[in-house]
Amino acid sequence: MGQLLAVQDLRVRFQNAAPHRWAVDGVSFAMDEGEILGLVGESGSGKTVTAMSISGLLPRRQVQVAGSITLDGRELLQCTEKELRDIQGSGLSVVFQEPMTSLDPVMRIGPQVEESLRIHTRCTRAERKERALEALAQAELPDPEAVYRKYPHELSGGMLQRVMIAAAIISRPKLLLADEPTTALDVTIQAQILQLLRKLNRESGMAVLFISHDLNVVRRLCNRVIVMQHGKLVEEGPVEDLFRAPKQDYTRQLIAAIPTRDHKLT
Repeated sequence: MGQLLAVQDLRVRFQNAAPHRWAVDGVSFAMDEGEILGLVGESGSGKTVTAMSISGLLPRRQVQVAGSITLDGRELLQCTEKELRDIQGSGLSVVFQEPMTSLDPVMRIGPQVEESLRIHTRCTRAERKERALEALAQAELPDPEAVYRKYPHELSGGMLQRVMIAAAIISRPKLLLADEPTTALDVTIQAQILQLLRKLNRESGMAVLFISHDLNVVRRLCNRVIVMQHGKLVEEGPVEDLFRAPKQDYTRQLIAAIPTRDHKLT
């Protein structure tokens, strides 16, 4: 497998922040094709800003960004907004934490899942529907035809998160950025979403950058993990090595915060 993503000395500062207050401060890491990498830290650690920088979703006029982000050999920080939109339509996709704020409540599910194809491809309406039904089935939603016709309020939280995953994978991206996608779900549904992400990775080779504040969730899904604190990368390595012998006090605190009954893998 070759390298898919490389982040080098990434620094991000919001325009209204203090001059020396960087939300992300000198972060560097790489991902291989088909890898599932965890990015962990508490609120304010910079993990989501890092992911938003990679996805190109940070408002350019409100942030100062330095460093380098290359996806499949292409420098993202030098791309125009149009070039970024093209990459967002094929090279990478994002799944957010709260589907209800990402989905239009007055639009049926089908057109929302198809949106990326409508914007970035010349697929006919029939082709878009066929791809949408295929993506809904891949996301393991029962009766994709029925789901396609429903409105968001007619689905449960777990089903809505699967819809968001379907919308993200319909363009067959090389990289999926999953930002706290299981946080709002109960433990049973959370486990199902993690299993789904693992299956999609295995079957399609899609790489996953999984952002979370919960090391235990990351341990269930990822082989390797990066730990961030105060905008900096403080530790990285194979998940089991990090659990067995964490090098940093902050990582030890994150592990200690895991409820005892959850230490054992399920």
